[in-house]
Amino acid sequence: MLCITFWQIDIAILYIVSPNLNEGITLFLFKLFRLGPMVALPLLLYICFEVYKSSVPKTNRFLDKVAKLILNKKMIFLSFISAAIVYGINWTNYGIKDLRLLNNSHLHLDYYFPVYGILNWTFIIHLVAFLILLVALIFVGNSLDHGKMKSFLKTLVISSLILFLFGWTNFVPSYQILVSSIAVLIYSIFILLSFIKMYNDFNTEYLNVVQRQNKLDYIGNLTASLIHEVKNSLSIIKGYSEIIPSIQKLEPQTEKIMGQVITSSNQLSKLVNAYNQFLKNDIEMEFESKNVVNSIKMAAQMMDNMLKEQQVHIEITPENKGVNAYINNTYFTQVFINLIKNAIEATPSDRLERVIKFNVIDFDNTKVIIDMYDCGCGISRDKWDKVFLPYNSSKSEGTGLGLPFCSKVMFSHRGFIDIVSSNSDGTHFRLQIPKNKFVEIDKVS
Repeated sequence: MLCITFWQIDIAILYIVSPNLNEGITLFLFKLFRLGPMVALPLLLYICFEVYKSSVPKTNRFLDKVAKLILNKKMIFLSFISAAIVYGINWTNYGIKDLRLLNNSHLHLDYYFPVYGILNWTFIIHLVAFLILLVALIFVGNSLDHGKMKSFLKTLVISSLILFLFGWTNFVPSYQILVSSIAVLIYSIFILLSFIKMYNDFNTEYLNVVQRQNKLDYIGNLTASLIHEVKNSLSIIKGYSEIIPSIQKLEPQTEKIMGQVITSSNQLSKLVNAYNQFLKNDIEMEFESKNVVNSIKMAAQMMDNMLKEQQVHIEITPENKGVNAYINNTYFTQVFINLIKNAIEATPSDRLERVIKFNVIDFDNTKVIIDMYDCGCGISRDKWDKVFLPYNSSKSEGTGLGLPFCSKVMFSHRGFIDIVSSNSDGTHFRLQIPKNKFVEIDKVS
């Protein structure tokens, strides 16, 4: 907006024909405030770079390559250097030689119009590069997967393109102040409304996260009481399962089954203790840089029997590449155990493609994004937020604590878990976590 203001001042100066402001001062001010349209190109490039960096593109390799070609630090640096060179030429007679006095018959006033030098073509090339960039950014912005940022970027770029096209009328002496001023007014209104909408959307999203966390904290004591009763029953099962083999000899098959009961009881006891400690916030998580692909593989291995029984397969991309993030491996693995278990139980018996897919993205050295695609029957749009609240289970025997536990673990990791899309073919979950303890990540929808 500052660049636009400079541009309008630059044009308005030409219409100040007064004895108190001679031609020399007018020419000086015109060259000075021409900084506005000069710097607009690199600044817009920088804004788009920041927006694109904080978002994840859809799976369109061509547009992704185009984006990486024009939206990078080297290109931004070159655009600033180019703008500085053209602006420098602007101060010499090779850029703008002089001003000539004209009369506007429509407005009945006198005004100045610049007399360009032999190197004015550098300014024209600068503007053409701006035009090409804006057209390219329209397609790049449309490839983003972040709804709010995508909408803001498209509004910014398209509005800038329309303003730029109207700006060409500045080269026509009789129309420059009328058309461009109207275009600037419309542009400013669109950008302001778009920014306010984006701010409100992000603010609403933040309030929803806080509200969801407050609800989780509110029912923490109730959940802890429930876990306490489970532990009492579990201690009886463990006690008798350990006593029975010592008081009588069992058949080999029975002894094997009893061994499985003891093993399962011990695993359940550890898990209940972990849930209890976690919900009470009695422990502090220890985080370290770990390979998240290995965490997914470990969770798949622990769910191997259930996967084989239901004939569901796990696919991980990339399968053999280390993608590290700052995590607590125990709790992070439990998140994937819960997600895989839910995905298996949600898979219809007549589903032909029975695959759970994980796509791990190392995003810009700041965070790791994990996209999970199940083959379940889907979740209706109005329940996307509710599934992360306790006791909201669609299963008759479900407790409704699996996804809330995942949400709480991700919250403790300074990350996010959300539903991106869901239909009758399956659900797309997205998990986002920082790569190190010094990074605060932004949420990508």
